[in-house]
Amino acid sequence: MKLLNCAPRDLAITVGSNLPQNCGNIVRVISAVGFERWPSSPELLYTWNVEIATPEGLLHYYFGDGQVRTFKSGPVPDKNLRRLTPPKDYLLEEFSDSEQLQMNLYEVDMEQSESNV
Repeated sequence: MKLLNCAPRDLAITVGSNLPQNCGNIVRVISAVGFERWPSSPELLYTWNVEIATPEGLLHYYFGDGQVRTFKSGPVPDKNLRRLTPPKDYLLEEFSDSEQLQMNLYEVDMEQSESNV
């Protein structure tokens, strides 16, 4: 099962874009779009609606006429996002600063249940 990197209301950083200007933007995940086609991928990619969370950030998109246009909000594939906030209902103290936050929450719940036995 493929895990998603983000969920609605998460803060995330954009990574791995074909347009270098899109890398490093801090965004807030607003809502799910679902699976969409992207020029950079032969397969459908799960996509989120995001909005820029910093005053200077912009999302850059190629259009059919060859132009690159900028927006403060728009769709971004999940594979190009990395969560900056922990999953809902987890305390910040439960994560070390360097820990990757992408995880299988079922495994986390199993580990916590085993430690409570």
